[in-house]
Amino acid sequence: MQREISGKSELDFLKDTDLKRTIEDSIQYIQIIFKLAKNSKSNLYKEETYRVIVLYVVSIIEAVLLYILNTRNEKINYIDYKHTSPISEKFKHVDLPDDTVVIAVQKQLTKNNKNIGFVELVDFMRRNDLIAEKFAQEILDLNNIRNTFHFTKPRNKITCEIEVIEKAFELLLKVIENAPVAILTHPPRE
Repeated sequence: MQREISGKSELDFLKDTDLKRTIEDSIQYIQIIFKLAKNSKSNLYKEETYRVIVLYVVSIIEAVLLYILNTRNEKINYIDYKHTSPISEKFKHVDLPDDTVVIAVQKQLTKNNKNIGFVELVDFMRRNDLIAEKFAQEILDLNNIRNTFHFTKPRNKITCEIEVIEKAFELLLKVIENAPVAILTHPPRE
């Protein structure tokens, strides 16, 4: 790791003291386990510890991106359909002839933070020019490694080696360094 993240001054943009403390503690923890894993003779220990580090890094990135979203008072909306009623069976959709055509009331709702998926959050930041396309893709690639914690996902195709961790630390540092700018620029749409 070229430059350690102390979390102390880099995280001053976080006004939520509990979140700031949690992120500082998490950064300190991943730096400790990174050093232990790097010096281990066990490749299994290294790889599994590196997966834990990726899990933490992506979780910190997610927390920072959600903080940006909330601080800017941005919302992620979705369309919900209420009061659906099927119409006559003689109406068929060309591409989906076996499905029922319905009439419904379309309502736009705001997602709460617990229902915002990570990919959706990163995509929102990208679409709103808060992070660059290439940077968004790098974050999503790292998220794919985090997803190997779902034991049904194959691990043999995605390895977690020291280069991945160094890249993860670089991405985390870049998110933290750019967060204050993202909060202050590109005012939210009314």
